[in-house]
Amino acid sequence: MCKIILSRENLFKFNMKENYTFNFIVFFTFFLISSYSHAAITVLGKGDATLCYHGAKFGYENRSIINKCKNALNDNSLSPKNKAATYVNLGIIYNNSSQPDKALLTLNKGKEYDGVRSEVALNSGNSYYLKRNYNKALKLYEKSFELGIKDKSAVFFNIGLVYEKLNNIEKAIFHYKKAIELKPEFLTYFEKKVQLVQLGKW
Repeated sequence: MCKIILSRENLFKFNMKENYTFNFIVFFTFFLISSYSHAAITVLGKGDATLCYHGAKFGYENRSIINKCKNALNDNSLSPKNKAATYVNLGIIYNNSSQPDKALLTLNKGKEYDGVRSEVALNSGNSYYLKRNYNKALKLYEKSFELGIKDKSAVFFNIGLVYEKLNNIEKAIFHYKKAIELKPEFLTYFEKKVQLVQLGKW
């Protein structure tokens, strides 16, 4: 894999002033509606569980999609695997709708199933990030690594967000670079932010 080297100037060419404070909007709308910062779990088929999965993947947050998820969880014919996935996906939707406490309650039900524990850890970390409990978020992101999370790029990116909130810019850049090495699409985020700052819209 080709290593991508990014300087601080290329990553953070912002209107910074003296203290180099960087203000990130929570998960930035672009990433809230992508599959990068969370871990939706695929459910195949045509039922409510599948609709819930698509809602999590594409960033839906309305009452209708939440009800689809709840209907799926009340379906006795839903397999244990898909039930676990639906708990995680509903948790993501609650996070997307800025309801991290509801997300945590839902995700906690999902962690009873072995196959989704790494995704539960990642998305629970997102909940604590939304609650501004950055140290707890960091612990859960690191736990998702220990549990074998597949999308490591999402975890590296989110850890970068946490370190930035904690004003540890060197560690933030280190983890952003790790995320970009695994998923170069993340570079688009930084390029878009620079453009917005240059236009005076950030």
